[in-house]
Amino acid sequence: MNQLRQHPFSIVISILIVCCVLSLALFLQFGDIKAVQTWKWIDILGEGGAAVFALLWLFLVLKSRIHGRVTTLFVYGLCFTFFHLWMDTLDEFIKIPGQIQWDTWLESVPFPIGLTLLTLGVYFWHQEQLAINKQMQKRELIFRDHRLFDALTPLADANYFKSQLNHIIEKNQSNTHSVILLDMVNFNQINQDYGYDEGSHILQHISQLISLNLRQGDLLCRYAGDRFTILMPKTDHQQALNMTIALEKLITNSQYFHRSSNQLIPLQARTTYCEVIDLSAQTVLKRLNEQLIHLKSTEFSTKQHRPIAQSNLFAKTSEVAQ
Repeated sequence: MNQLRQHPFSIVISILIVCCVLSLALFLQFGDIKAVQTWKWIDILGEGGAAVFALLWLFLVLKSRIHGRVTTLFVYGLCFTFFHLWMDTLDEFIKIPGQIQWDTWLESVPFPIGLTLLTLGVYFWHQEQLAINKQMQKRELIFRDHRLFDALTPLADANYFKSQLNHIIEKNQSNTHSVILLDMVNFNQINQDYGYDEGSHILQHISQLISLNLRQGDLLCRYAGDRFTILMPKTDHQQALNMTIALEKLITNSQYFHRSSNQLIPLQARTTYCEVIDLSAQTVLKRLNEQLIHLKSTEFSTKQHRPIAQSNLFAKTSEVAQ
């Protein structure tokens, strides 16, 4: 499949190489090599460097994007642009007699074609990004940084969550915000019984399940291991409580089947949450972890336990038995 996708571009690159070789041969055939002392190094570095960057961009596009309309426009646009810069660079080393005009055409015509194709590519890439942004809703806020995304699930990691929470706290101090910490029950046992590979697929299943049931504007991240954090802007403690109950029921009632044996694997989650008022992300997450540890130590005897509000942090926990 990858070979089929790359094949059309391999032909394009081959044609580009042939054109560059032929143009070099024509320059050597009809022109004279300039003396070294007449070389204009600033022009050589500027035009040659631009050609190298165009070639690098072409490589990155081919390496990172699958075949499609946007990729095709980028590839063709960069090919025309590179050829223009290649011809411009050759002109710095080889002088063509004034009566010959084909070098001017070969140098000038590809450039506007390349810019036109690149502009169309950027326009359709813009449309593509708008569609991707819709898919990324509930997985990112404010800014995007691929270095802060979890390798297993299509979610951002704890560092991204902290930065977003701090930003929300600093910029929206007049509003009420809530944070939910969700922890899978007996997930280590699931890994032991069904294998870590199956456990990884379960985490992916849970991340998609939660994401589909959050509101627009909420942010879901993978905190660590089998824990997930949810940032809910402009949400009071009652709304957060309702969400924790709904999420626990959602996971408990969901049906996940083993990929090989089709055996139903029961899933269960516990949650804790807090209403955030003028706190740092580090303080909020520390409090949530403390609540979770306390909940796990007492869940068998007090399943309906709810922590009492303390200071400027209103915290509650909830759990729905499977």
